[in-house]
Amino acid sequence: MALDIYQKIENDFGERANEVHEELKVLDAKTKGMISNRIIRAIVYLSNGDVSTFHEKVKLAQVDWRDVLMQAEYSYPENERLRDFDKTFYELGLLKGKNT
Repeated sequence: MALDIYQKIENDFGERANEVHEELKVLDAKTKGMISNRIIRAIVYLSNGDVSTFHEKVKLAQVDWRDVLMQAEYSYPENERLRDFDKTFYELGLLKGKNT
């Protein structure tokens, strides 16, 4: 997992960050490492620090990861791309601090 994702989880989820990290490990194992940093960023972004929403988005990603990306990256109903989660949270301006 990329450093910016780890830092965003720590920032957004606080004392429940370990629960989020553990769920991502399970997701990685279930998908045999096929869930990309882009999808993980989208899940974390959509969760907005809420663990229940995080679990919902993880389940959705297992059913169809494209739905997660559509919700996180595109406007509705215009279908205009607003964000690109191939970029780090720092590059997107969604995490403050040193871009490492």
